[in-house]
Amino acid sequence: MPKNQSTAAQSARRASRSGAKYTEALRRAATGDAPHALHVLRFLAERSGNLYYLVGGIAAAWAYSGQRVLLLEEAEDYWRLSMSGARRSRGRRKKEIEPATPPEPTTSTLWASPNGPGLLTRHTCMWEVRHPSQESDRGLPRTDRSPLTAAVADALDAYDVIVLVPKYWSYPDREIATAHVVLGEIDIFPDTDCRTALPGPGGEEKGVPLSPEQSAAVLRERCLDFLFGSPHLPIVLDRVIWQSNGELPVDADYLAGVDRDMNRAGLRPLGWSLAGRRPLPHKQLPEPGQLQDPNFVLRYQSIAGRLRMALDARPVGRN
Repeated sequence: MPKNQSTAAQSARRASRSGAKYTEALRRAATGDAPHALHVLRFLAERSGNLYYLVGGIAAAWAYSGQRVLLLEEAEDYWRLSMSGARRSRGRRKKEIEPATPPEPTTSTLWASPNGPGLLTRHTCMWEVRHPSQESDRGLPRTDRSPLTAAVADALDAYDVIVLVPKYWSYPDREIATAHVVLGEIDIFPDTDCRTALPGPGGEEKGVPLSPEQSAAVLRERCLDFLFGSPHLPIVLDRVIWQSNGELPVDADYLAGVDRDMNRAGLRPLGWSLAGRRPLPHKQLPEPGQLQDPNFVLRYQSIAGRLRMALDARPVGRN
């Protein structure tokens, strides 16, 4: 049997350690009647710097609800280190260059339930190896993604959800991810047309108000253009979550109209999140102290719950 393949007994033991009866868990595992399938989730976004807190908050909310969640993060700068030897070897005097030493994986527990199965773990490792000595047809180093494949395989039996946290978020992952969710980041909400203006009562000029349908069209063009302009093959987008970096200037009825038009266009929205103050440091997951703060996690529980329901309702299979 392959090393990473789970058996019914192993699954039952894990369930019994979480408080379930061993015999009942063994029956469910043997018959395939498990409560939920494992999800390997990839968030997609054109810009990711202000979205780490949203992803960390969703993962923490899942852990607080009793799920075992792994944040699988790509290690920093391994590609640059791997390529440095190749760049140096292109000089006039070529000599053998030792390959860059890959960083050691690190694992830390961000939050664990004191009396239940809820768990949030962060594992940082390299995702790929690029071989300068093995060039592709275009003269670029061949890429080997076996480190990421192995990391996911090792985690399959231990977690309910694996959230992939890459360095670059705009590319889908059809090989590893079982679901893709888009994160749309809004700096200025388009409720008025900035190109035309109407005179106000005090002499000031105000932009022409946009309908919810017009606003939705602007959001798709402004925030999701990276999806439509991609030359890659189509993927199944499971849902869309919007994050506004400022207060929304419209009411709930207006947002409902935007959501209806998004649904019409095939982009099924899950909700709206307010970022408030931009996180510091930039492009980093929340600190463990924040993830352990119930008030912080509470902000993301609603969206996390709707997202989990959407993932569980999707057909089994990978994009």
